[in-house]
Amino acid sequence: MSAPGLFDRRLIFVLGKGGVGKSVVAATLGTAWARAGKRVVIAEVADQHRLSDLFANREETRNTPTELAPNLFGFSVDVDKSTEDYLAAHIRVRPLVDLLVRSRTFHNFAAAAPGLPELVTLGKVWELAMAVDGGRPVWDKVIVDCPATGHGIALLQTAGNVSELAAQGPVRDQAHRIEEVVKHPAATGIAIVARPEELPVTEAIDAAAALRADGFPVAATIMNGMTPRRFWAEDASVLGRVPGGDPTITAAVRSALRADHHARIEQAHLDELAAGTGTTPMVLPDLGPVVIAQSELALLADALDGAPRSLRPVGHP
Repeated sequence: MSAPGLFDRRLIFVLGKGGVGKSVVAATLGTAWARAGKRVVIAEVADQHRLSDLFANREETRNTPTELAPNLFGFSVDVDKSTEDYLAAHIRVRPLVDLLVRSRTFHNFAAAAPGLPELVTLGKVWELAMAVDGGRPVWDKVIVDCPATGHGIALLQTAGNVSELAAQGPVRDQAHRIEEVVKHPAATGIAIVARPEELPVTEAIDAAAALRADGFPVAATIMNGMTPRRFWAEDASVLGRVPGGDPTITAAVRSALRADHHARIEQAHLDELAAGTGTTPMVLPDLGPVVIAQSELALLADALDGAPRSLRPVGHP
């Protein structure tokens, strides 16, 4: 059976090389789904706080879903608060929990403990994905704005690592439940973001291979910041035959040929991403030197609305 496409999954992890626009892509996905009537929450992890700028929101979003736009909410995972919640759920002795929470030594230990910050972060994401109200999911879509590729993959692997290493007990059991959700091929999808440049594309291809090798459901690749194609092969051929003489015409022709050359390079990177990951990449346009805000996110969401819904890796679950 073919796995569902990205648009049909509930829990979406967005990752990619630093600087490729992961947060913008996560916000664009959220905007598109919210406009379609879905109730969406975007979870920021690893102390990221881009949503407030993108949506001009000044309200506190730490561990509290905060409305950014109709049907769209933001949630910044606070590791310290999440650790406190985790302790309260498992120790069940509130005075002891309060004592630990007030201890600087404990906080230093918790921050340094291998995998603990990542596990409580994934635990909060898992809670969002599993939350129900009246028998129905609270959130139709949960989007996670992951750290840059290496740290993002490590975050996804945390539950599995803890599940393997931990002794029998509640920590191992919860890690196993989280891993099942994160790797669920029908409910969860990983979207890998790249830009039409050599290093981001190479890193995206390597990330897709590493994630699939570890059983994670890569659902889509997204090429962010593609320059609109203005000329075709026959146009470039005609431009190349324009006689010189008029400086204005010559400058215009050179500019057009440079734009065509740049577009060809970007197209080659797009083809490389498709071939290297076995996907049909979703393409988001370069909007130029503008500050991305809600109006620009709406334009990018328009581009998503025209994307194919069959965003499935070829030959992969």
